[in-house]
Amino acid sequence: MFPNVITTIAELESFVERISSSSWLAMDTEFMRESTYYPILCLIQIATDEVNACIDVLSLDHIDPLLDLLRQNSQLKIFHSCRQDLEVLYAKYQLIPQPLFDTQVAASILGLGEQISCAELVSQRLSVHLAKTESRTDWKRRPLSDAQIDYALDDVIHLGPLYKKLETDLAVASRTPWLTEECEHLLLASNYFVQPDQAWKQVKGIGKLSAKQFYYVCKIAYWREQAAQTKNLPRRWILPDSAILETCQLKDFSSESICRCLKQHSPKSMRHSSNIVDILQQAIPADIADNLQEPANNRLSKEQRTLIKKLMEFTRNRAEQINTSASLLANRKSLVNLVLGQQSKVESGWRKSQIGDELATMVASEPQ
Repeated sequence: MFPNVITTIAELESFVERISSSSWLAMDTEFMRESTYYPILCLIQIATDEVNACIDVLSLDHIDPLLDLLRQNSQLKIFHSCRQDLEVLYAKYQLIPQPLFDTQVAASILGLGEQISCAELVSQRLSVHLAKTESRTDWKRRPLSDAQIDYALDDVIHLGPLYKKLETDLAVASRTPWLTEECEHLLLASNYFVQPDQAWKQVKGIGKLSAKQFYYVCKIAYWREQAAQTKNLPRRWILPDSAILETCQLKDFSSESICRCLKQHSPKSMRHSSNIVDILQQAIPADIADNLQEPANNRLSKEQRTLIKKLMEFTRNRAEQINTSASLLANRKSLVNLVLGQQSKVESGWRKSQIGDELATMVASEPQ
């Protein structure tokens, strides 16, 4: 019998040997990230039909036996709402377990709720009511209480039975390919790491910037991302978005103006003032200056807003007709992209046949 919490390599090796013969592994993680750039992994919970345990990552020098198993593709990995779990596993171990079955995505496909919680889904499909008293716990503290351990294990011990029901329902509804497509997208490493040269996409409010202002936002966002990753601090602790936008829109880039702006928005950011001054006072290279581009204009006209409302209503009706989640079928962002002539996920895969072709026809026939 394994302990509820594994804290030694010998226990881990024995547990890995036991679970290695299972056809699937139900998984979850507990982590903290309030004061860091990278999430701090504290626990990995794993369950099979026969055994379950919490692997106490903070108490172990390494978890290599488990990582070796998880990097094999012979076992299905079952998660509920896996994005954050995959993010923390990728950040810590460059690991994205696969093949993947996400019970929240499966439930959305089957029309069981928009981003339904694990507790609610378990209640609906298994008639089991989970206690959620430890949802705001500090997972870094040791020792773990019995309530914390029970809470952590509850998130995995019911995933196996849940998976079996949902898998059957997907097959009956001929929607297994939908889930496969969604899970394939979740396996992309680009979902879980921000490249510094793409960090400008994390800055909110860039839509009204000039080409020159946007150039400097990109430069500062690049620097901020590298600084946040190197120092392992949240982006906003390095420099908040509002300070980036305001400094890049200054009429002059004198040291005095920049520092005054930084001090108004975030006094803590003053420690980085010399870096920001250096970036803003660098002349734009001539070959780049001749080809500056403004950020994509996502501002909608009155006619476009009216059209999007019409598309959303059509989507809700279609989702109800085929018993699936409206936000999964075509969320607002995908509809905005379609109206603006930008790449939209409704134009490919299972969405294209279910609704995308009709949405495209509606957009083409409407004045904007």
